[in-house]
Amino acid sequence: MDTIQELGEFALIEKIKTLFEQPADALGIGDDCAVIPIYNTNLLVTVDTLIENVHFFSDHPMEKLAKKAININISDIVACGGVSKWAFLSLSLNPSMKISQIETFIESLQKSCASRNIYLLGGNTAKDDKLSINITLIGQADKPILRSTAKPNQDVYLTGEIGCSACGFYAIKNKLSASDKCLERFLAPKARTDLIDQIKPYATAMIDISDGLLQDAEHICSSSNVGIDIFLENINICENQNLNDIDKITFGEDYELLFCADQKDRSSILAISDVKLIGRTNNSKKITIYNNGRIIIPKKYGFTHF
Repeated sequence: MDTIQELGEFALIEKIKTLFEQPADALGIGDDCAVIPIYNTNLLVTVDTLIENVHFFSDHPMEKLAKKAININISDIVACGGVSKWAFLSLSLNPSMKISQIETFIESLQKSCASRNIYLLGGNTAKDDKLSINITLIGQADKPILRSTAKPNQDVYLTGEIGCSACGFYAIKNKLSASDKCLERFLAPKARTDLIDQIKPYATAMIDISDGLLQDAEHICSSSNVGIDIFLENINICENQNLNDIDKITFGEDYELLFCADQKDRSSILAISDVKLIGRTNNSKKITIYNNGRIIIPKKYGFTHF
């Protein structure tokens, strides 16, 4: 095994993790955020990078790109049950980029941050051939919700609709028609800050859907040492016909919340708008996908960079 392609993204992350000692008084590599206890609260720290022609197209509207850049970070904070507070922005820019473009980006970013009471405290700029956007976001949580705290025989829930971002991406890439909803979900996704306060009292483990529903569910499995049965017929999947259902749920970039909860809380959770019961945890330590009683084995489970 000589290349990063052969090693794979998650094996690379695990290799980095094993080389760096993890602190006893903080949670490091392996969740949506690092968790740093300080005084009587916890700091949540996350970082995400968007690279031109990898995560977005070169004609991606700058106003929407700014919203996407901050919201994918906010989603990590939300997935840990926290509130976003402080941001750091690093930009790699092509010198030929129009001033008006970056002004539009910064103005949109400022509005998005201001609407969430997020303060931009610093960052960095550099020269590159392609636009690259890197945001580090810091939040707070009194009691963080982690990937590693699910138990067997719990319910598994999913917020919102899955697959709209995939359909929007596919339509833009192939110059096909798609609903405004699908296009917006890819171009400017929103973190589920509207639901987190209702979910927090019940969630025993949680993750946001950034790399695909099945792959992110596997992250809960590996971190919590449980298995998950997922029932495809219970998932609210985008109705756009550009892609099949498996491609829709494995694309990622939905930024919905997948969480586990005790069965005793089922009626209270199902009373929350836009939340569906889609599965259950078990002792199998693997993901099993059912479609009306029939087991489905997908060719892929989600997005990887390598």
